[in-house]
Amino acid sequence: MTFFVTISHSLASVTASHGRRALRSAGVSSVGYWQLGTLFVALYLAVERATFAYQLDGLGITLWSPSAGLSLALLMTAGISYAPFVLAASLITDYAVYSGPRGWVAPIATSLVLTGGLVALALVLKTRLHLARPRLSHVWILLAVVPSGTLIIALAYCLVLYVTDQLSSWSFDRAVRNFWIGDTLGIITVLPVAATVFASVSRASRQAIRHGVIEVAFFSMALAAALWVIFGLKTASEAQFFYLLFLPIVWTAARHGFAGVAIALLSTHVALIAVVTVQGYAAPDFIAFQMLMLVLSVTGLLLGAAVTESRASEERLRDQRSELARAARHALVGATGTALAHEISQPLSSATNYLHAASRMLQAQPHADPSIAEALAKARSEAQRARETLQRVRDYVSCGRLALSSVDVEALTARIVSLIGAEAGSRGVEIRVSSAPHLPNIQGDAIQLEQLLLNLISNAIDAAAQGAKAQGRVAVHLVQQRDRIVVSVDDNGPGIAEHIADRLFEPFETTKQSGMGLGLALARQIVEAHTGELRVENRAAQGARFSVALNIDGPRRRHGN
Repeated sequence: MTFFVTISHSLASVTASHGRRALRSAGVSSVGYWQLGTLFVALYLAVERATFAYQLDGLGITLWSPSAGLSLALLMTAGISYAPFVLAASLITDYAVYSGPRGWVAPIATSLVLTGGLVALALVLKTRLHLARPRLSHVWILLAVVPSGTLIIALAYCLVLYVTDQLSSWSFDRAVRNFWIGDTLGIITVLPVAATVFASVSRASRQAIRHGVIEVAFFSMALAAALWVIFGLKTASEAQFFYLLFLPIVWTAARHGFAGVAIALLSTHVALIAVVTVQGYAAPDFIAFQMLMLVLSVTGLLLGAAVTESRASEERLRDQRSELARAARHALVGATGTALAHEISQPLSSATNYLHAASRMLQAQPHADPSIAEALAKARSEAQRARETLQRVRDYVSCGRLALSSVDVEALTARIVSLIGAEAGSRGVEIRVSSAPHLPNIQGDAIQLEQLLLNLISNAIDAAAQGAKAQGRVAVHLVQQRDRIVVSVDDNGPGIAEHIADRLFEPFETTKQSGMGLGLALARQIVEAHTGELRVENRAAQGARFSVALNIDGPRRRHGN
């Protein structure tokens, strides 16, 4: 089993190294094209020599042909432009591995028939199934198309041998039968594994493979036990206990779905052929085992596809529920924001009025301290600004209106830092601001952008204050990247925990014990309203980085609006 998986993995590695786009074009001048093709020919010969058993009259017709599955996987994955390599591999195999047919007409004609048939089969299957993400209907198509296609290829192949006097009429039926059995089982057992390996394996899948050593050992022991019972009890017919092989296959299909059962079936088939070949069973007995293996493969692939499709449906259902929950949270944020803005604006309005009255009363005093009047004026200005901010939040969560103006992001950042710098210093956090020279103003909603940057810098201060280092640091950097201004906020705090990283911008998700989880959700909404981009990442050293990219010319019109 390891030998054949290694073959598929080697082809997949070359495919990945040269890029799928290059393979799709597959120009003959491409280095990757010739490397992959040459590697395929070498592996084709190795597979043919490794599985050389029960050949019919030296004609290259065997009872198991995994090279057919390997060829079909290449044509379906890399493209039919690799057909010349399939043809070359078939021709070389006729002379390097098999003892006949003789001459040059029969080998060329049979190789053309085989290559043309596999190309046609690849074109049919490629438009109707995707074994990397299989559905039950795809497996039904595979099990219907492959036996029908291999039967047509077998008839054409044997007809060429008959016409060229390489095959007698009394052996014609037997040759067609053996060819059909060998290629059908070769494709059904090898193609699903090759397609799975060729596909991009996700990180989660690789982790599952690394942590599946115990299950692999369990399957291997179950397979070995079943084969011992089948072939070790000499007093019973071998086929009598063949059903024991269904147990590990069904278990694997239920546990790991289509990809897992495909590998299990291939390993089972290789082990079965090894035992039958070593013990010297006659060809009729081998054919019987092959037919039983065909039944086992059909059962395993259908069950594995059903399990995989069921899990995919469950995953889609979970995603839909997550989207509904997200929409509900956003609706709740909107309602909460509107209610809070309404409730808080009332006392702020009263406070503004009281401050205004206090200023008038102070003006009536001839010997009043001027600093008191200045403090009252600043307090009144800040209260008025808070009212405007709440109004903007209420307008945004209700209908998303933006009051666009020319905004100096550098000056806005400096203003925010001056407001919260003293508080940051009292918590042991130093704020540094750096900016590229001559940054242009951007078109945006000044109040919303101020709220956005205030949230990000405040969060960075909170994170830096929680860090393990004695001195907390927050670095704000502004730079122009083509038609955007990018603001990066770095901190040396503990960073973003993995369990919350994917939900960090969701409403009511927070890493703070006393936080409501609305700041970053509102920040993302503001960025989306400005058709900008908000990113977060853990820094290599320590801490996190939040980056905001804003269009200089303002929010861009979305497609469909």
